Amino acid sequence: MAGSVLVIGIIVAVILALWANAAEPGPLFLERVLRRQGDDIAQRALAAGSRDFAIAVQRCLACAEAAQCRAWLSSPARDGYQSFCPNAGFIERQKLWSKP
Repeated sequence: MAGSVLVIGIIVAVILALWANAAEPGPLFLERVLRRQGDDIAQRALAAGSRDFAIAVQRCLACAEAAQCRAWLSSPARDGYQSFCPNAGFIERQKLWSKP
């Protein structure tokens, strides 16, 4: 029994150490990019709660272009994200599905 407790303690310590040393996820700009395209598009994407949206969130968190995205979001531009955003396809699909 004491051996089991020791093994579990070691496993917990390793998991906590790995978790503490994990890289911080990047900022999540997806909602702001969607809102820049229009509130109806953002609301549709956020309300869907689909697998595609979950994947888009993961892509956004792992994106290496956060600085470029932040700069684009500081501008008044509505287009241009397509050249650097890994979610450009997802955003374009939301725009197509939101058209009447």
